[in-house]
Amino acid sequence: MPSDLANLTIEPSFHGFFFDLDGTLAPISDDPSAVALSEGIRQSLATLINLTNGAVVVLTGRGFMDASKILAPLDVPVVGSHGWEYDHRFGGSGSHPLSSNALHQALSPLETFAAEAKLKLEQKPGSIAIHYRHAPEQGEIARQTVENVANQMPGLRAIHGKMVSEIAIASVNKGTALAHLMHRPEFAGRIPIMIGDDVTDEDGFEAAQRLGGSGIKIGAGPTQAMYRAQTIGSFHQWLAHLLAKGK
Repeated sequence: MPSDLANLTIEPSFHGFFFDLDGTLAPISDDPSAVALSEGIRQSLATLINLTNGAVVVLTGRGFMDASKILAPLDVPVVGSHGWEYDHRFGGSGSHPLSSNALHQALSPLETFAAEAKLKLEQKPGSIAIHYRHAPEQGEIARQTVENVANQMPGLRAIHGKMVSEIAIASVNKGTALAHLMHRPEFAGRIPIMIGDDVTDEDGFEAAQRLGGSGIKIGAGPTQAMYRAQTIGSFHQWLAHLLAKGK
């Protein structure tokens, strides 16, 4: 069982921070295009970037460009599409012909299903997502359809998040991205902290803890993270308090 976040002691100068976006830095919205950061969390991120000498990354399932627009004008590196798209500061986006071809093959059956079920399909560089937030009764069939298609496509895997199911490249996830970034100069010698709210963040929690750091799960639900914040608001308050002490 995760410990309460109040029990976690962090010194920003010794740690590196990996944040999910939706449900972690910003509240989840029924309209993903309406998601926005509060001024308070923007200030917290700016302060944290300064205190850590840049050891801060937003590690999100959103596409790189989409996430960057939400974060702008804040200058924080982004790794998008569950670890597939890297910020130019980290060498740019990855490319794998087999996985790209498999995603292309997966698109047609998913487009057909989404059209028939009247669900939103979203294409991202490293995944294809079916959103059912506006039709939660379609969740089970959406999950099963994504599982079935993924099982037929070598190199792909199914990912199920909050009101969304995706087919994504199997060789990458938030955990592989975090482990890779820990070799970067910005994170050298630091202790990783992964913060997220969804099942898709579990790989990141596992990687951070395997490397001697901690995972912070926001909200309810089973998790392998060592710590939990009950709500996104309580996490933001904890972070602001931490940074106030570190100034």
